[in-house]
Amino acid sequence: MKFLSRLFILGFLSSIVLVSCEVNDDGFFQTSQVSAILAANVPDTMVLGETYNLEITFQRDSNCHTFSSFDSAKQGDSLLFVRAITIFTQATNCNEESEGILREVDFTNDFDSDFTFKFLSGETSEGEPVYIDKDVVVEE
Repeated sequence: MKFLSRLFILGFLSSIVLVSCEVNDDGFFQTSQVSAILAANVPDTMVLGETYNLEITFQRDSNCHTFSSFDSAKQGDSLLFVRAITIFTQATNCNEESEGILREVDFTNDFDSDFTFKFLSGETSEGEPVYIDKDVVVEE
């Protein structure tokens, strides 16, 4: 009797695990990717600690791409690399026409000396990154 109750419990738990692990994705596919930045409007001068509105235009490759964020990485005390991240969701009715999409983002300057924004705009045929450089003078 003890053996049958243990066997029943084991079978019950196994069925729960097997049912909860069922995967039915219906062809759904989603991934993030880096999209080209086409243009950036940033002030020529900034003050340490002040917040500025930046206008950045990125390329949306299809209507199946949605904006996720701007990813930035500071290198040293004079460079700020920026790239646009989009999410691609596979669908049967994607319009493959690319278009430039303008996004505004607030940027608080934490550089205390002159620096350069480097907006990723693509890559060369050799796979080297190409940037749009925007130099900023920091005033006191």
